[in-house]
Amino acid sequence: MIGAAAFGFIERCGSHRCSTDLLKDILTSSRLLGFEHLIFSGVPVGGQKLAPMVELMGWPQGWFERYCEKEHSRSDAVCIYSAKSRFPFNWDEIPECWTGTPESKLVHDEATEFGIRSGFAVPMHAFKHWQSVLSFASGQLRCNMSEHEKSLLVTMAIYAGMSIEAFIYGEREVDPLTERQKEVLLWAAEGKSAWDVSVILGISEATVRKHEKAAREALGVSTTIQAVVEAIRLRAIHP
Repeated sequence: MIGAAAFGFIERCGSHRCSTDLLKDILTSSRLLGFEHLIFSGVPVGGQKLAPMVELMGWPQGWFERYCEKEHSRSDAVCIYSAKSRFPFNWDEIPECWTGTPESKLVHDEATEFGIRSGFAVPMHAFKHWQSVLSFASGQLRCNMSEHEKSLLVTMAIYAGMSIEAFIYGEREVDPLTERQKEVLLWAAEGKSAWDVSVILGISEATVRKHEKAAREALGVSTTIQAVVEAIRLRAIHP
């Protein structure tokens, strides 16, 4: 039954035309595995705010508002580990160096007030953000899934991410960078400083930094190095 529900969701992914329909569908399917809530978003790094990075919001009413108001993403072990891990993980598999801090424990305790006690996270690369994660949440004390069930959930998450990217492609060009921004990032990839690039291109250092900032914003990252890596991944530049 679980397998049929998962593959049914995968088959329907391409037919969804908005994130609301996608959210309803994946919530219905993931409930069969014991997950009542989820969030799909970019992973905040370097002081980024969570709210503008959210693509699917299926958290309990009130929890998202409190989470953002208190900037819990700075100390939430799930959020922090999602930026570091390339592989899916149960929340209780996160090393204690991140779960054991007073700040992280506070986030966990407050989450339980809203019926969130355990979960399973699927980090992934995405077009819009440096790193994204689809995090499933449960009111159960532990997530007891077989490896097969985990594989089904990961596959569902990947297809949900692909659907989100399809929505984005419908709203913006696949290549989000201007030619000058690409040029600046190419020189940054060669290890050139903003001053070096200004000399090479015959423009001011301030203008170079302006192009770097615009490229970071267009790619949804916080540093120029991340922008270089993301631009290469998107095949926008070819060092």
